[in-house]
Amino acid sequence: MIHTGGCAMRYQRAMTDARWDFARATFATHFAPLIEAGYQLERVADTATYWRIFAETLEADFPREVFFDLVRLRDDAARAGMAQLDAARDDHPLVDLHLVRKDGALVAMFSGEQRARGLYRMWNTVVGASHRRHGLYRRILDATIAYTRALGFDGITSEHAPSNNPVIIAKLQAGFHIYGLDIDPMAGPSLILRYFHHPSHLAAYEVRCGLAAMTPELRAAGIGAFAELAAQLTPR
Repeated sequence: MIHTGGCAMRYQRAMTDARWDFARATFATHFAPLIEAGYQLERVADTATYWRIFAETLEADFPREVFFDLVRLRDDAARAGMAQLDAARDDHPLVDLHLVRKDGALVAMFSGEQRARGLYRMWNTVVGASHRRHGLYRRILDATIAYTRALGFDGITSEHAPSNNPVIIAKLQAGFHIYGLDIDPMAGPSLILRYFHHPSHLAAYEVRCGLAAMTPELRAAGIGAFAELAAQLTPR
C-alpha cells in the first residue's frame, strides 16, 4: 500500500534543518552495507519530488490502487485551519526520503519519518520488479532497524494492505509484530506492524496478548491499578 499523505513544505524544511545533521551521520553508518553492495543512495529534498519520481519510474511495477484525497474534500475554512495548525506545530520532524540506484538505474525507493517522540514510521519502501528476490528489501529493512535503534527510537511502525503477504511476511521474519488493524477513509484497511527496540516493551506487548511473561522490569514499571492487580495475584 502506497501512502502519499503529509505536508511537503514542512518536510522540506525538516530535510534541510541542520539540527538533524547527527541523524544524517548515523544514517550513513547504518546504510553503508547498501553502498558496499554496489547500490547508490540519493536523498530527495521533499515529498512532492519523491512521489513524482515514483510515478515516473517504479509505479508501473505495482498493482493499481484506489485512494481518496481527503484534503480535496475540505472546504476553504477547513484548509485554512489545517494550514494554521501545521504552521503552529512546525516541530521539524526527522524525515528520510531516498532513491536507490544500481549502475545509475533507479531500482528502489524508501522513506520514513519521525511519527512521534519515540516512534519511527517506515512510510514507503518499493523495489523495482527486476530487482526483487535479491535481498535488497531486507537490506533496507535491516539498515532501518539498526539506524533507528542507534538514534534512540523505541520502535518502528508501518502500515500495509492486509493482502500484501510478501512484505508482511518479510517484516514478521525480521522481528516485527502485528499491532493493530486500521480502516482509513483515504487508504482503506491497513495492517499495522510494530518493531520493538526494547525487550521490556516487547514483553509488555506479549503480556497484553495473553502470554504469561510478567518480568521484574514490568512489575517495577506497573502504574495505575497495577498494585491492585498484583495484590489479587499474590497468595494470601
